[in-house]
Amino acid sequence: MATADEHLGYPYRAGGEARTTARPESVWRVLSAIGGENRYFTLNALWTVREAMDALLGGEGMVRRRPEGGTLRPGDRIDSWTVLVADAPRRLSLLFGMKAPGRGVLEFTIRREAAGTIVSATAYWRPHGLAGILYWRAMEPAHLFLFRMLTREICRRAEQLEAELSTSAVGAEKPAGGAAASLSFAARQLP
Repeated sequence: MATADEHLGYPYRAGGEARTTARPESVWRVLSAIGGENRYFTLNALWTVREAMDALLGGEGMVRRRPEGGTLRPGDRIDSWTVLVADAPRRLSLLFGMKAPGRGVLEFTIRREAAGTIVSATAYWRPHGLAGILYWRAMEPAHLFLFRMLTREICRRAEQLEAELSTSAVGAEKPAGGAAASLSFAARQLP
């Protein structure tokens, strides 16, 4: 298995980021629910195409799994990914487990700044030969687009979660009804 920071020396990278008013803990709650039946929050058809390609090559691409419970730990499996780092609420690094001509890591970072929380997603790639370089060049434009969309969606869901939790806290002072329904929606969408 790769070490926690080995990928920082990989020669290729592509990513995207977004800003949110949500707290890092809310962003982490959304992010750490990635994969399994929750899928990847945006452009899931693209993820499914890549998973199907992996399955055709004999990989585990179509396997949907997440660890039991809500806490991620190094070594846990999320679909074909292996968790390298799970440092709540700051960093989640996932080792790419699909068949490909190289080694990849997808890393999410969450950092608090004065103007809000910044969420970034970066793919790191170490190619194996010319095939690995060509693979990266073919995938890089999709990564740039996908990770901008993905980080925006994570931010949107974190803001939605905070709004729903805020509404349920206010609703706790009122008679039963809408607040409980709102909270149960948040729990279904975000474990």
